[in-house]
Amino acid sequence: MTEPHVVSALRSKRAEISGYLHDLEKQVRTWRTRLVHIDASIKIFSPETDPQAIPPRRTYRRSGYFQRGEFARLCLDEFRKTNGPVSTAILAKGIMMAKRLSPDDPALLAAFNEKALVILRGMVKRGTVIKTGTSRDARWRLG
Repeated sequence: MTEPHVVSALRSKRAEISGYLHDLEKQVRTWRTRLVHIDASIKIFSPETDPQAIPPRRTYRRSGYFQRGEFARLCLDEFRKTNGPVSTAILAKGIMMAKRLSPDDPALLAAFNEKALVILRGMVKRGTVIKTGTSRDARWRLG
């Protein structure tokens, strides 16, 4: 009933993931130790400061696909090519085509969609872009 090659592959995958988790847990312990030392230093120089009250800063990961500001520039280029409001999906597909990536990959398209939403929300705050509609029906146009 059991297939030896399937069990072997599953054991190998489990060992790989377990090793990855072990490494991550070691990193977490290292970073927590560093944080304790910094908290102690803060207490030395400013006893009234509560280190736990300091909010964590969001970390940013750079995409391997784009240089700094390139995605926003590509969004603006796509807006200029279209006449009128466009959906996030159309923008994402246009950007993928501009970068010579296949829009047929659903995972990559979803990632580009999310990135486009983040960029577009920032552009709305700056007044560069105007949003009409809500949620999935949202359309965007240059302001």
